[in-house]
Amino acid sequence: MYEIILQCLTQNLEEFAEKLSITLKTKKDASDLAIGVKEGTDEMGRNIMTMLMETMDEVIKNEPGRSDRYEVVHVDNPNTLLCCLGSFSYNRTYYRDRKTGEYVYLCDRQFGIEPKEKTMEDAKARALVEAVESSYRKGGLNASVKESLSKGSIKNLIHGLVVEMPQPEVKVKKKVKILHINADEDHVAAQFWNVKGDLKKNEDGSKNNTIIPKLVYVYEGTERENATSKRWRLINAHYFSGLYEGERNQDLWLEVADYIDTHYDMDYLETVYLCGDGANWIKQGLSWINKSLFVLDKFHLEKYLQKSVSHMGEQANTMKQMIKDEFSFEDKAAMNEIYKKLKDLAESDSKKEEIEAARRYIMNNWNGITIYNTRGYEITGCSAEGYVSHVLSSRMSSRPLGWSKKGADNVARLRAFAWNGGNIYDLLMYRKYKEKQEERDEERDIIVKRARDRIAKSNTSINHSIGAINNGKVNWLHEMMKGIRGICG
Repeated sequence: MYEIILQCLTQNLEEFAEKLSITLKTKKDASDLAIGVKEGTDEMGRNIMTMLMETMDEVIKNEPGRSDRYEVVHVDNPNTLLCCLGSFSYNRTYYRDRKTGEYVYLCDRQFGIEPKEKTMEDAKARALVEAVESSYRKGGLNASVKESLSKGSIKNLIHGLVVEMPQPEVKVKKKVKILHINADEDHVAAQFWNVKGDLKKNEDGSKNNTIIPKLVYVYEGTERENATSKRWRLINAHYFSGLYEGERNQDLWLEVADYIDTHYDMDYLETVYLCGDGANWIKQGLSWINKSLFVLDKFHLEKYLQKSVSHMGEQANTMKQMIKDEFSFEDKAAMNEIYKKLKDLAESDSKKEEIEAARRYIMNNWNGITIYNTRGYEITGCSAEGYVSHVLSSRMSSRPLGWSKKGADNVARLRAFAWNGGNIYDLLMYRKYKEKQEERDEERDIIVKRARDRIAKSNTSINHSIGAINNGKVNWLHEMMKGIRGICG
């Protein structure tokens, strides 16, 4: 293996030295030198990829016993692939399987290259990392150091991806007495539902085009970022996101419940506080999460309290405090009396309806409000609004963007995956070998394994290879530096 790389380096050394010499003579800044070195090493990397692929092809072709199973149909068939270093081309041999009649490039199959594949997983991963953070266009530009992928290619890549892979095995479950779950949703704009132009308009002329990705996260508590910081962070947070529409909402809570059961000792766990704005899809989690209690987010409660008293002028704060007092007394009857008076003092029917809506909201979430009376010291509050902004909105709705349901679903899932520390390259490789795994062919595997082992053992030692370089191969650098001494002075 080292000798193959050494051969490639030697072949490219003269051209690399010439380019580096020009850089040293014409540029004065070390950054210019670094750029020149980077461009040269990237090019050598592409050349090494070409040589490795063609060497593997040649070794397989000459492997004893190969012709008994595979006959050569055509040699030197060209192929070009895009990897993180840019595009590289190579020639390979086309075979016919005498046993099955299948036509195959054994070299490509050895390296996991699918028929008609033009972009390798490393380039796809680079593109996806950027696309999930910024845009499909920028993701395409980030695919490699030289070439790019189109927005359409990135869209197809995201739409076709299943954002799911096995979690590391948990050998010892954590023992914590309290867990917290926060839940909320984002609102993003749909380009269309099935085909362009199928978005219907509301009575006011606005388009009915809202897609609602959901965000749920589990954490153990909060702590200061450091001893002197005023900022707080979540302890061991884990995120779940996606559309989960209709009946699929139960799939979301099953995932959350499975995560908790896998990572935490359920016998030791005492309470799970499920905090949100009171939406039905959030409260459904109570049916799936063992030992869970609902907590109403104070931010949303405050919004409804403000709507209830906004018509009271100077008495608004007094009336708001009266309502809060009834929360402490847990007196529903007294609360209804207060709201009756608020409606009587309202001047318009629309305001009366707004006040009644606030009353119903409070009554529907009564237990989630009064729970603060006895368990407030354990409740961390709800940070879901902020995390929806960071995890979802910053990419999906903070700017005027349009989504398909599949794109919105998978981007939301990928962002949660990234926030959980997931590696997109690992995800691509897992999905590739899970979804496209071929039936094992022991005879073929033996042929290509022997070829790979032959290449790997082709060197005597790395020191021998390095010694060959030192024995005159890189003396050009020393001589070149002497030749341009004083140029930058």
